[in-house]
Amino acid sequence: MKDINIKIHDEQVYEDHSDERDSEFIGQLAFKNDSIYITYKDIEQGVTTIIKAKGRAVSVKRIGNVRGNLEFSPGYSHKTIYHTPYGEMEMEVITEQCEVYLLEKGVKVYISYKILMQGQKISDNIYMIVAN
Repeated sequence: MKDINIKIHDEQVYEDHSDERDSEFIGQLAFKNDSIYITYKDIEQGVTTIIKAKGRAVSVKRIGNVRGNLEFSPGYSHKTIYHTPYGEMEMEVITEQCEVYLLEKGVKVYISYKILMQGQKISDNIYMIVAN
């Protein structure tokens, strides 16, 4: 495991507006048993994120003030409970695209997905991680 710079681009497009956020963290990158692990802590939000990529499947586990476990794989639908300081949210995540790229000194993960609540689309999303 080695320390790396992590850049996160997170984008949500809703029916009437959109949100976009770019963040940078120091975290760890590890390769183990055909899987890639990226771990970082967002001190401001009080959340540790563990990303596991294997092939074209990615899981994102958040622990802390926000808790949740999201699973992404192209064409895959994942139902989960997301725990926030404001309460629990039951949601469905439908992955449109999930790509993992090995870079010269790290990894890039690109995920495009939809979030549904009670069967209704809430947003189109992009989550991109560059760890190097």
